[in-house]
Amino acid sequence: MLASALMPLLSACTPPTPLLRLGSNGWPGYLFIEWAAQSGRLPASQLRVIRFPSATLVMQGLAASMLEAACLTLDEVLTMRAEGVPLQVVAVLDVSAGADMLLVHESIQSLPQLAGKRIGVEQSAVGAIMLEAILQRAGLRPSDITLVPLLLNQHEQAFASGRVDAIITFAPHSSRLLAAGANLLFSSMSIPGRIVDVLAVRSDVLAAQRDNLQRMLDVHFQLLSAFDQQDRQTLAGLAALTDLPDASAAQVRSLFWGMHLPDRQENLEWFSGSNPRLLQSARQLQQLMQQRGLLRSQSSLDDLLHPLLREGGA
Repeated sequence: MLASALMPLLSACTPPTPLLRLGSNGWPGYLFIEWAAQSGRLPASQLRVIRFPSATLVMQGLAASMLEAACLTLDEVLTMRAEGVPLQVVAVLDVSAGADMLLVHESIQSLPQLAGKRIGVEQSAVGAIMLEAILQRAGLRPSDITLVPLLLNQHEQAFASGRVDAIITFAPHSSRLLAAGANLLFSSMSIPGRIVDVLAVRSDVLAAQRDNLQRMLDVHFQLLSAFDQQDRQTLAGLAALTDLPDASAAQVRSLFWGMHLPDRQENLEWFSGSNPRLLQSARQLQQLMQQRGLLRSQSSLDDLLHPLLREGGA
């Protein structure tokens, strides 16, 4: 009797699960998590996805503890950890498999012909990964080309005006440049697993947010499965999160061209073993970023991965 009487009191004293505030910049690979929040599959009291106009603002939100988690590229996670922000990776959201491209003018027919040419590229780790792979495949050295640093919003104008002979870019800039006559010469399809988007969480809130994160990832993987099966409601929901609210199923699916979306089982494979595949990618990326001067300091990667998916979930 006493235990029965105490149960409601104990339940009332149990603190509610804190709200999980997650930052996104609207990249297609992040839309499944956005739709998990927007669709009502998760209560608004558990998850709030906040879309920012740039990854830089997402990172600032994490650094200021205004966000508990965020969708980021792996290099952005490494940058923040090097600056003292305690982040851990709990899932792989998408892998570039052709989405990042080298586009060239029609006079360039092969990679070796890049010798002496001006190549536009954003000063980022993704740009560095692509450039390194391109030069290696072409048999060229960095001194053989002229590097033209460009911001993303300068890509199309720089290529169209002839300021650069080639450019390393991605959607939506690549789509418009291809439609205008640019030629595709190389893509991330040739370097599988090198460019990765992840879900990162502040390690100081991981314990408190464990249940929220697992529920969110359960819904994320359910939506991925529905997308693969071309579920109309899922496609319509994803379309509503883009600039194409009335898009056809084919148009929605085209947003994900060149992207591989790992399911739960593949995620477990990225995190498994004594030397996980994702940790290997992070170490290679950290080394490249240091060589290119993209990291202020080196930080240990021993605790980069958190085994959230192995701890529970559907």
